Amino acid sequence: MSLIPLHRAIRFALPLGLALMASQSAVQASPQSLFRLFVPPTPDEIQAVGDDWASRSIDIDGFQLEATGLGPSNAEVHIISHLSEGERHYAAVRFPQNYEPGQPHAALILCHGGLVGVSVEEASNLLSTFPGTCVDDDYFILMPSFRGETLTSSFAGPFVSGGTPSYADRDVDDVRSMLSTLLVEYPDIDDARVAAWGISRGAATAMLLKVRDPRIRRVVNMFGFTDLSLPSVQAEAANIVNNGAPPEGIGRVIYETAVEPWLSGALSLEEARLSWIRRSPAWFLDGLAPIQVHHGLQDLSVEPAHSVLLLDRLSALGLPVGEVEAFLYPNGSHGLSSLIGQGPRVEGFLCNMQLGPSGYCGPMTASVSGRIATADYRGSASVYQNNLTFVVNNAPVGTAGMVFLSSSPAYFPSGGGFVCVGSGALRVGFGAVGPSGLFELPIELRTQNPAFASILRVGASAYLQLVYRDIGNGSGNWNFSNGLSVPIIP
Repeated sequence: MSLIPLHRAIRFALPLGLALMASQSAVQASPQSLFRLFVPPTPDEIQAVGDDWASRSIDIDGFQLEATGLGPSNAEVHIISHLSEGERHYAAVRFPQNYEPGQPHAALILCHGGLVGVSVEEASNLLSTFPGTCVDDDYFILMPSFRGETLTSSFAGPFVSGGTPSYADRDVDDVRSMLSTLLVEYPDIDDARVAAWGISRGAATAMLLKVRDPRIRRVVNMFGFTDLSLPSVQAEAANIVNNGAPPEGIGRVIYETAVEPWLSGALSLEEARLSWIRRSPAWFLDGLAPIQVHHGLQDLSVEPAHSVLLLDRLSALGLPVGEVEAFLYPNGSHGLSSLIGQGPRVEGFLCNMQLGPSGYCGPMTASVSGRIATADYRGSASVYQNNLTFVVNNAPVGTAGMVFLSSSPAYFPSGGGFVCVGSGALRVGFGAVGPSGLFELPIELRTQNPAFASILRVGASAYLQLVYRDIGNGSGNWNFSNGLSVPIIP
């Protein structure tokens, strides 16, 4: 056997975790007593981190197309930049091989590992491990650099993002800003089908992105750190402080973000604790699933206890089948090539995103504001959960909109745009577009209305679309978002 699948990984999670933790060397007490820094978080501290995250804004500003070229496999690649907290931030956009202009395509955010930057060619390194069933052909791949780090390509650059490195913390802010900007500038990215993949430090970033941003539908964690208070991490910090060891890898992350600022007085103990807590996905499980986890048991850079701890905590939540997948590789180390067979498992998990709600219909036309309104959703298509909200992004601020529901799709011109719902469409509800161009309408999947119930039935697909006021578009005073296809599940 080359791996331990989920049903075994969960069963053996706690014993394996205890064994791995026990193998770590004990942390020496420094004069400042590092132990105080790593006491488990209190509920108030978890809340403080959540409040801090909620206070951070998503920037959509300063978009520039910096360069275009062909990446490996002759796929079209754009180097773009935007502003994140006032600093210019760079990213690459790799187009799908089967790109069709005007049609929605899923997207995968590639969160790179290491602490220095990313190359456009890393997308090909990942795709080379896939069997090629969907991602290469049909997905945009979005590759952010992180603040203070470099983006390189074979045809342009290098481009250095501004700001001070902020491993797995402000990284998330940069990615959220990038995504928001790209969903405006590249309307062919399907808002309803965005996933994240991350490796090592990037995996921690991808997991925290999933927790903090409901637009991320699923996440792949390739041996990312999950708790910066694990004994092995404390041991690395103590080795740096007590023995002068050079800060590297995860030791550098904890030392530069929490230990050194505390010991130097730049951060208080409370602030230093919040610094490592907010970088530790294992303390923030709400919204983390669906997730797929991969870790080699011979990993000496990020010990397997990180994934084992995460799996243990996720298993205690009693999540539905399929929400958590995990593979532990007995001979695997800290590298993709050592995790034999991971590629098909990862791509299968990502391709399954296609089975959920998705955008459809197009090309669509922009409103008088210059933006194309794009369909999205929150919650799920589950009748049991009954928490589906139909969302439209980038609609004209302050206008009114009305949502229609149908059992079939369509595509024909009307007003300033195109109708995407078929004959017999029913009016579901109406509302106003918010100040950020966001429209939201809850959809009652347990409806007692016979007309709606005949469409919103398990096993069928429902089709939703927003029509909104668009005064001055020259072809009528109304326009449309694209449609959202919703396969109804139990």
